[in-house]
Amino acid sequence: MIKPKKGECSDCGKHTALIAKRCQSCYWKYRASLKIKETKKKKIYTIPTFSEKRKRQNVLYLKKRITFMEQNTICQARLKNCTLKATEVHHMQGRLGDLLTDESNFLAVCRNCHQEIELNPAMAKEKQFSNSRLNVGEQTTESVR
Repeated sequence: MIKPKKGECSDCGKHTALIAKRCQSCYWKYRASLKIKETKKKKIYTIPTFSEKRKRQNVLYLKKRITFMEQNTICQARLKNCTLKATEVHHMQGRLGDLLTDESNFLAVCRNCHQEIELNPAMAKEKQFSNSRLNVGEQTTESVR
């Protein structure tokens, strides 16, 4: 059996069995302090909420939205339970890509009408409050003939 080295601890000066020139309690305190230093170095990466491109689009959209709402103060849908005061912008073709800032797809609506449009897409398409964003810019075979 190997006998442990005995001597004076380099930290506290106690005469006892040594591990790396330290007594057992000083050795484990030293090891714990090393682990704390290692964990502090790690940085946590957070995924950004918006890309740089989307941030620029949002800034432009907010400017366009404010001017659009100043020009259109009355609800353009006028469905059942309409309050007549436009408070929201409905995007008739969605908000993907450049459709976010395309003012030809904006519709000034009150909250009640906006809820009705969003909850009943068939009625909204029938009354032309919503348009399909599929086949946009494509010619159908009927229009070519």
